[in-house]
Amino acid sequence: MAKVYFLDLRKHFKKNIFENLKTLLDKARALDIIKKNNLCAIKLHIGEEGNVNFVDPQYVRLFTQLIKKQKADVFLTDTTTLYAGRRHRADLHIELAREHGFDFCPFIAADGLYGDDYVEIDGCKIARLFTQIDRLFVVSHFKGHLNCGFGGTIKNLGMGCAAKGGKLAMHSRSKPVINRDTCVMCLKCLDYCLYNAVKKKNDHLEIDHKLCTGCGGCMSICPARAIRFSWDAASADIQKGVAQYASAVIKDKKAFYINFLINISPNCDCFHTNEPMIAPDIGILCSFDPVALDQACYDLIKEAIDNLHPEIDPRVQLSYAEKFGVGKRNYEIASI
Repeated sequence: MAKVYFLDLRKHFKKNIFENLKTLLDKARALDIIKKNNLCAIKLHIGEEGNVNFVDPQYVRLFTQLIKKQKADVFLTDTTTLYAGRRHRADLHIELAREHGFDFCPFIAADGLYGDDYVEIDGCKIARLFTQIDRLFVVSHFKGHLNCGFGGTIKNLGMGCAAKGGKLAMHSRSKPVINRDTCVMCLKCLDYCLYNAVKKKNDHLEIDHKLCTGCGGCMSICPARAIRFSWDAASADIQKGVAQYASAVIKDKKAFYINFLINISPNCDCFHTNEPMIAPDIGILCSFDPVALDQACYDLIKEAIDNLHPEIDPRVQLSYAEKFGVGKRNYEIASI
């Protein structure tokens, strides 16, 4: 049974949060994977422009300092996105990372300038950088997600470490539709779509599913919330793909995983907007087992996640991740 270490921020502590976070990592023996002269990547999400819910860079700065104390080298990394925005291309992604406060450590786009630099592992198109390193600190913001019910470590590994071709494959069954009754014809989605999939038809808009990649960017920028996904089997397929990609990413790696149950938003940090939180802050959890970690976080806010997207079963990603050998769902909590 995997151990999940828990810093419960609902409690009162005499020490500040950074001292407590150090204690949490010490208790978990997180830095045991880092030796002198190692090269370690911190996989994170720096947040889309306009989003403020991503993991605060002050926490990530602490992780880089602790890794450097081990006489190891460290850098930050993420992949480019399918959807239009500041993270669609590597140079813009790096620029946004600095603007969001991640300017204390080198940031590298793992899949190259345009997101097409990858290595195929077990049929998965994994960003090449992740095949060139053997140590990972995976820092994830646990929150709601429009495709998977929740997004945590498994999502950060699976979707977050895939090159554009891999992301496209995972989204291939998931296509958005526009609700004519609520659409205000602002045309933001039409101007936004990189793939020219949004079409104007006299008095309404439609999405051409032959051109649509299913990236969900149009949904994130729609001010009227008139764009939604037609689910069918899409959610289960995406969750299976995410689990499969996560398995390919961590193969032969030493890795440690940290989830932040803080600023628990209804949507991914890829969204350009910010909406009311779905649950109060809980704390910070970490483990050497990414599946146990996500399971523990889901259990802590299960009602909020299930109410958010009742049409989605977020346990699918956990089940497939266990099946593909990413980790085990059984865990025990070790609180500090």
